[in-house]
Amino acid sequence: MRVLVLGDYRQTVTVVRSLGRAGYSVTLGTDDARSSTALSRHVCRVWRYDGACPARFLDQLEARLRAEQPEFVFTVGETPLRRLIGEAARFEPLATFVNPDPATIARCFDKRVIYELAEGLGIPALPWRSFGDAEGWRRSAREMGFPLVVKRKDSSSQVRNRKALILRSPEALEALLAEAASDPDAASLVLQKFGRGARHNCHIAAADGRLIAYFQQKVLRTDEPDGTGIGVAGVSVAPCAALREYCERLTRSLAYTGIGCIQFLVDERTGSVALLEFNARMDSTAALPYRLGYDFPRLAVELAAYARGRGPCPAGLSQPYPAGRAYHWLYGDLHAWVDCARRGRIGLPRLAAWGLHMLWAASSSYHLTWELRDPLPTLHAFWKKFALTPARRLPPGPKIRPGVVTAGRK
Repeated sequence: MRVLVLGDYRQTVTVVRSLGRAGYSVTLGTDDARSSTALSRHVCRVWRYDGACPARFLDQLEARLRAEQPEFVFTVGETPLRRLIGEAARFEPLATFVNPDPATIARCFDKRVIYELAEGLGIPALPWRSFGDAEGWRRSAREMGFPLVVKRKDSSSQVRNRKALILRSPEALEALLAEAASDPDAASLVLQKFGRGARHNCHIAAADGRLIAYFQQKVLRTDEPDGTGIGVAGVSVAPCAALREYCERLTRSLAYTGIGCIQFLVDERTGSVALLEFNARMDSTAALPYRLGYDFPRLAVELAAYARGRGPCPAGLSQPYPAGRAYHWLYGDLHAWVDCARRGRIGLPRLAAWGLHMLWAASSSYHLTWELRDPLPTLHAFWKKFALTPARRLPPGPKIRPGVVTAGRK
């Protein structure tokens, strides 16, 4: 059967490899004219859309679905998902979408909604407050105590170009409040008590709220020196019964059908746990469970077929997976290292230690995009970023005009 994989992210190459090997005819939908994922041997066709304009993207997608009629649309990243969840009546008759239902996605993407839900379910979360006015935040800051974290209600936008911003003093809070006065979307800001510990990503699959697959991994390093960024290195850990129970409370409350990733902050010294967020989509580290026998992309398609009455409920995945297996995203790690070195954000000793950690991880871990059997996507991405971009030269690769379908390598 044909599946349109929509969105070109680091986990997209894992999705196309999984579905291609499962026998699906994969079309990659991308807004990148020089897409590295398009070079995967598991991509049969490439369709380029205009991602800059939401309305144009939706019109192009509707025309594409009506003309080609793929059985499934696998929406990978948050940007296309956010554009589609408000257009369910328009698009759901055209194909089976490999995602939870739109209303559930919208609830999961709003951290405030999930924190309120967690409180009613007895799931621990750090104290937080939405932005209402400056004095309210000052009062909350005194009650919570520094350090504090400021972030948006969802991951679609950032604070000072950061996923989260750590405030360590009243002066830092006042500077942020001065910026919030002119922020056109100040209502989306969330103030939360800073928590210590490691981030644990719980990859889940559920059918009618019941967990049918659970895989847990711990983030060891991110692309930010303060640990607030995107994970670049991590390791599989044995399933924690408490975290699994918290995940199932959430999925049952939402009657969740599909895959996702629920993040917790775990302080191993004290044993404290705090919910961070619920991502109703494929996690960016999906390559690790995939390598260890937990094929979440394929399971997602089977769950979508079940939800639409086109197949039985999948049996799920319950076999033990090995703990202690590491993953590494060399592309993101190297890019962050170069950026910190260029800007002088950290000292030479820390920079050197980071470089050594990066070399060790690259030689001893599963890579998030690299596969010897399918090398071109990773090689092209590195060539494009680290060899040609600094010289402002165009990389070789499949140049695709918007709306044009090209043949893949398969």
